[in-house]
Amino acid sequence: MHDPNAKGPNHWPVIFDAIEAEDHARVEALLNDGADIEIAGFQGATPVLAAAIIDDWPMVLYLLHRGARADVADRRGFTLPYLAATSRVDLHSRYGKALLETRKILDQRGLAQYGYAPEQVRRMMHEGTWPPLSNEKHPF
Repeated sequence: MHDPNAKGPNHWPVIFDAIEAEDHARVEALLNDGADIEIAGFQGATPVLAAAIIDDWPMVLYLLHRGARADVADRRGFTLPYLAATSRVDLHSRYGKALLETRKILDQRGLAQYGYAPEQVRRMMHEGTWPPLSNEKHPF
């Protein structure tokens, strides 16, 4: 059996190669084989952030439905609420429909209001105030 968390040619876990290629079948196969849905890649981005960064909103939805956390931030300060709020994909395309559904999920989870700009997230990380809510009220 192969290691679903193995590193690819770019030295990141292979799930990120599949995400970059928008190879949804490969991502599904890797997850079914036990790939870590929260594994860190470039700048500490998780697969769901990597998919959002390239505006692959159908992949974002798939990963959310598979249990990916929506409250993560990478070292650059990118968060899913920020990326969903600032995406400029055509809302009438399949990517746009998935983006609208992602925004709805974020809103239902109480996360839409946490679409802080990356520089603000980095500052909060540096100050130790990220994530912005106490553990008692953490909606994630």
